[in-house]
Amino acid sequence: MKMTNMLLLLILFGLVPSTFAQSSHSAKEPMIDPNCIDSLEVCQERAAKREALRQRCANDPVWCKERRARLKQEREERQALKKQCQANPAQCKALKQQNRENKKEERRRARQQLKEAQAQWCTDNPSDCKRWKAEQKALNKECRKMLRQLEEKYPGKPHQPY
Repeated sequence: MKMTNMLLLLILFGLVPSTFAQSSHSAKEPMIDPNCIDSLEVCQERAAKREALRQRCANDPVWCKERRARLKQEREERQALKKQCQANPAQCKALKQQNRENKKEERRRARQQLKEAQAQWCTDNPSDCKRWKAEQKALNKECRKMLRQLEEKYPGKPHQPY
């Protein structure tokens, strides 16, 4: 009798948590971090971003691998800078400034490479390039129109002139 009751309790406790876990999380809504202490909206936004990232990684594993490698490299660079600052506290400000300048130069170089790649694409695909530029121009015009409408809706908000 006791053995049967014990077995029944074990089965019941074994099934209940998994049942609750399945019912508490719907497939449409990303799961919110239970340790998130910010407002519900902030926690939901973070969960949505995490889910979008998970989906992108599932759809494009190469992009995900490159992202992880880039994030790892950035973390290692920050740790190396931190160690250098600990070893040479007097030079820390100069080291941080040099690091910022290096990052700025990397971004400039990446923008230049993108510009060159886009120019090469236009050289290789002149008809596609012409269509793309026409579509971009139309979208920019539509965007400016929508911004004007928004600024008319909120006339007291300061904004940049066109």
